[in-house]
Amino acid sequence: MASTLAVDKIKTLSGVAIGWPAADGALNQVLGTDGAGQLSFRADSAAEVSKGADIASADPLVITASANYFICTGTTGFNDMTVAANRHFYLEFSGILTMTHNAGVLDLPGGGTIVTAVGDVGEFYSTAANVVTCVNYTRVGGVINTDIAAAAAIADTKISLGTAIQAYDTDTAKTDVAQTWSKGQRGTITALADGANIATDLSLSNNFSVTLAGNRTLDNPTNIVAGQSGSIFVTQDGTGSRTLAYGGYWDFVAGAAPVLTTTASKIDRIDYVVRTSTSIHAVVSLDLS
Repeated sequence: MASTLAVDKIKTLSGVAIGWPAADGALNQVLGTDGAGQLSFRADSAAEVSKGADIASADPLVITASANYFICTGTTGFNDMTVAANRHFYLEFSGILTMTHNAGVLDLPGGGTIVTAVGDVGEFYSTAANVVTCVNYTRVGGVINTDIAAAAAIADTKISLGTAIQAYDTDTAKTDVAQTWSKGQRGTITALADGANIATDLSLSNNFSVTLAGNRTLDNPTNIVAGQSGSIFVTQDGTGSRTLAYGGYWDFVAGAAPVLTTTASKIDRIDYVVRTSTSIHAVVSLDLS
């Protein structure tokens, strides 16, 4: 015999008073509890992405239970959220604001701040009530995924794994466009090891220095790339009278290698431009100090 069991007006479950929603939910929503006996219909965060009402930025930022995708409006920064445990949700930012890392409360990639840009989307998970981790952050100009080292190479994104994600900056230097430097730029001066044959790795720096403690040869550098330029500061030791010969890649005016200043403690400077992988054009400024 077929029969139908109708269940209505259940008030308690294992001694907990249950509050039922006033009406049916939307298609594909699930029934969930707030942990205090109140049931409501919400998006199935395991399978569906459901957009909720916009959330005004505030500190703390309040994440409602109505959906799992929200547009965060306004420019008020925050370092914590009010949200139930085990929520997986997304925030799209419509304004520029600062999210500040707050260890154990709002954990951001690299433990630093994130300055949002319009259109950025953050993916978050609450491991406990009001304890949130940003598990992914997507810039409007490219994806930042802190779990993939290759993300560091994404164009127009300043990122160093293990450090704060910085806002997109139109002044960021790029290798494939003309740049106008409005501030001083500096290249380190890398010390070379003195020896009978002095080795120079051009991948390490543009500028170098060495103090001669004997008659030496400046060997052909390694990692030679056309277009690199710089200087080599050559200092005589306290004895002086040190000479410097050159590898075959070093090209000087009229094919003649210069004779260095040999006075003790004096400094000469070799300025160079790499023409090809086997030709380095160089000029020497003598007795500078």
